[in-house]
Amino acid sequence: MNINTRLKLALAAGLMLGAAPAAFAAGTTAGTTVANTASVDFTVGGVNQPDVNSNTLNFIVDRKINLTVAEVGGAGTSVVPGATAQVTTFTVTNNSNATIDVRLAATQDASAATTAFGDTDNFNVTAPSVFVESGVTAGYQVLEDTATFIDELTPDTPVKTVYIVAAIPSGRVNGDFAGVTLTGVAAQSTVALTGAYTATVGTLASDAAETNTGVVDDATFIDTVFGDVAGDTDAAQDGAHSDDDQYNVVTASIVVTKSSSVVSDPFNGGTNPKAIPGAVIEYCLDVNNTGAVAAASIVLTDVVPTNTTFVSGSIKTAATGAGAACTVGSGTAEDDTATGADETDPDGGSFAAGSVSITSPSIAASSRWKATFRVTVN
Repeated sequence: MNINTRLKLALAAGLMLGAAPAAFAAGTTAGTTVANTASVDFTVGGVNQPDVNSNTLNFIVDRKINLTVAEVGGAGTSVVPGATAQVTTFTVTNNSNATIDVRLAATQDASAATTAFGDTDNFNVTAPSVFVESGVTAGYQVLEDTATFIDELTPDTPVKTVYIVAAIPSGRVNGDFAGVTLTGVAAQSTVALTGAYTATVGTLASDAAETNTGVVDDATFIDTVFGDVAGDTDAAQDGAHSDDDQYNVVTASIVVTKSSSVVSDPFNGGTNPKAIPGAVIEYCLDVNNTGAVAAASIVLTDVVPTNTTFVSGSIKTAATGAGAACTVGSGTAEDDTATGADETDPDGGSFAAGSVSITSPSIAASSRWKATFRVTVN
């Protein structure tokens, strides 16, 4: 008797994951084992037979290194000459499918280079240093944010905030710019025989390196592949990423102009007087702030010249006049002492030890302030 035999082949595939989680935006976690088994379902003489399974085929997901450094704020940091602990802010994100350390480095633009926001670099900041925000208090905190590398940055965690902190040299002027760059370099510790990641909490690992390039994949070894894009100063697929920021010097710019007028002399009075002995001379002091921000705590000092005598009670503040000149006799009268109500109006003036001192709380940007005093010619 003939027996009719029918065979039906079916393929069943499944994913078997290791202990590490796999549901990350960056992809399946490196080191995860992916397992696949085929099966055959068939009948003989119309009778279904037990399925026959193939061998299980495994491979290990390799490590993709991809990190991003990004400047925060979209504009440079405004600073004044001589300021310390000035901060530019960045974020560092681990887009890898593995935990990594990140080595951080701050560098400066070359002179005449174009800065992050299209200006021209013309000075270097002093001692730029890199610090990682601790997360305790937002914003740079000198006592809290002391880490200089990112330790054990896991995939898909919130981004890390990183600061470049530097001092600004004295003597810089309004409109100066200094460009800086933050570079993050992936670092990892792996087992030589398997490529598996080994955590070294509190210790910066060595810079990551690609493995087994130019050869076929080893299904039992966790290779490292660089998948980063090019940054501002680094290339694509180099295991690093960088972004630029800048410091903008925004300060007052003071120009002081001194002029004089002969007010009177003993023979001509106030009509075309000449600077003869006994003549009264009015000095005009014009302080012009051509900068972008106010100048504060103004103290103007002028030593009364030899061969002249200070005229008591002649100091006046907030004088008027066109350009750098003063209108003779204009302004608010001050007495000759550094105390009293006249010192808070808001300007002040005093005379002591042969020197005139005149004060003002501030001079606004693009503004002038004038003061006058008188002497007689000996």
